Amino acid sequence: MSTLKDGDYNIPVKLEGGSGRAGIASPAPVHIEDKQTTATITWSSEHYDYMKVDGKKYLKTNKSGNSTFEIPVKDISKPLDVIGDTTAMGRPYEIGYTITFDTAKAERSGGPSASTVAVPVIIACAAAAVIACIAIRRKKKKAKSNE
Repeated sequence: MSTLKDGDYNIPVKLEGGSGRAGIASPAPVHIEDKQTTATITWSSEHYDYMKVDGKKYLKTNKSGNSTFEIPVKDISKPLDVIGDTTAMGRPYEIGYTITFDTAKAERSGGPSASTVAVPVIIACAAAAVIACIAIRRKKKKAKSNE
């Protein structure tokens, strides 16, 4: 089982199997939430129309460009056997592959969460509002004393 905590990661991946002509983008984006792991796999070809993981079929998530899939990963610390269906050879062929995630090199992706950023921003805005109010009151008081 993965020792990675909930969050978004970029994890280097290695693809084995097939003819060796196809590849996948590395690192792969991985999302972990409530012990559920989803990897985004982007092939080096636009000719993959589905993938199978544990016998279940997953369709492309994009309409153009290299084929991209969001697939579940039961245990990211172990190699994952998948099937990719390619139409590049005139008719569809299901080809077996193994994807290995190098979790030792996983890097958090994205910036800080919204709540991490929101609190300091709210404090800064409140401080700016207070300073602006003080400045306005001083100007009004000075204007009154000059009358």
